[in-house]
Amino acid sequence: MPSTAAAASEALARIEANARATHSDAVLVMRDDEVLLDLDARAEVAPIELMSATKSIVALAVGRLLFDGHLASLDEPVHAFFPEWRQGRKRDITVRMLLDHTSGLQNVGNTDLEIYPAPDVVRLALAAELEADPGTQYAYNNKATNLLSGVVERASGERMDRYLARTLFEPLGIVAGPWYTDEAGNPHGMAGLPLTARDAARLGRLVLDRGLAPDGTRLLDEDFIEAMLAPSARSADVGLLWWRIPRWERYDFNPGALAALRERGADPAFVEALAPLEGQRFDSRDATFAALQTHIGGSDWTARYEEEVSGRGFRFRDIFSSSRGEVVAYRAVGYLGQTIVVVPEKRLVAVRQIVNRREAHVSPHDDYPGFTADVLALAEAL
Repeated sequence: MPSTAAAASEALARIEANARATHSDAVLVMRDDEVLLDLDARAEVAPIELMSATKSIVALAVGRLLFDGHLASLDEPVHAFFPEWRQGRKRDITVRMLLDHTSGLQNVGNTDLEIYPAPDVVRLALAAELEADPGTQYAYNNKATNLLSGVVERASGERMDRYLARTLFEPLGIVAGPWYTDEAGNPHGMAGLPLTARDAARLGRLVLDRGLAPDGTRLLDEDFIEAMLAPSARSADVGLLWWRIPRWERYDFNPGALAALRERGADPAFVEALAPLEGQRFDSRDATFAALQTHIGGSDWTARYEEEVSGRGFRFRDIFSSSRGEVVAYRAVGYLGQTIVVVPEKRLVAVRQIVNRREAHVSPHDDYPGFTADVLALAEAL
C-alpha cells in the first residue's frame, strides 16, 4: 500500500494528466488555503463561462436575499413578486420549487429553440404552461431557473448580476466577466456567468465554510447552506441547484428498458442506439451520461433523450437502476464539463474549466466526465 503522501501525489498527477488529455483550460485544486494543483493552459488568465454551473451561483443569490431580509423564506410564493401568478395552479409555485426543479413549468431541453431566441427570459418563464402540478415532480428546468433572475431583481431592487457583485463577489474579491443577458437586460439564471478558476473556487470555499468569508464576515446564513445542500423533496441527487455526490455509486441498465421503450412507441433507431448498453454497469452518473451521449450521438443528444424517454413518461430510474453510498461532496456542473466540487470532509475545493470551442470540442471526452471521481479519489488519499 502506498503512503498517504504518495497516494495523494498519484491522485493529483492523475488529475493533471486527465486535465491535459481533455484539453482543460483551467484546473485548480485547493485544500483550505493550500494550492494542491493549479493548471492554466492559456497565455493569459481570463474568466470562462460556467455554463449551467451558473445555476449554483444563482442559488447563492437567493440565499443572500434571505440574509438581507428581502425574502421571507424559501417557501415564499413566486406570486409575491409576480402578481399575475396569483391564480390557477401557478399560485402554488414557490421560490424553493424554482430552485429544486419541481415547479412543473413547461420546458424544452434544447435552449436554442426557446430560451436563447427569447427577448425576455423572465416573461418567457412567466408565460409557460404547467406540465405537472407544482411540487409533485422533479424535472431539470432551465426556464424556471431563469425566472429566479426576475425574483432576485423584484425582491432586491437590483438586477441579479449587480446584486451578486455588490453583496457576494466584492466582499470575496471576485471580478466576474460580463454576465450573458437577454434583450430586456435580464441576466440568465441557467447559464452565462464567466469566472476565473480562482474566483469560482472562492465561491466553493464560501459553501465549504457555511457562508463565512475568509475574514470571518458572514455573507450567508448557515441554515440556508444546510437547506441548499440537503436532499430536495423529489430527488436525493440534488439540493437547491447544487448536486449531491455520493462516495460511490453504481448504475445498471435495466433489462426491460428497451422493450418498454419499444412498447411506448420510441423511435426504433433510438432504441437500437441504446441496445449496446443492455447489461452494462457504470460507476458514476457522469459515466452513465457519457455512455448515453456516445451512443445517442449529436450535440442535441439530451433533447433527443428527453423526447424519447422523458416524453414517453419514463424517468431516469426506469432506464437505469442505481445504488449509492453516503453523500460526501457537492458540485456545480455545466455544459462542456465546467465544474466546481466541494468536499467538506477533506476541506477540498476543485474547479475544472474549458473554453467553448464548438467545432474542436469532442464530447464526451473533452468534458472530462471523470473529474469529480478523480477529486473524490484524491479526497480518499488525503
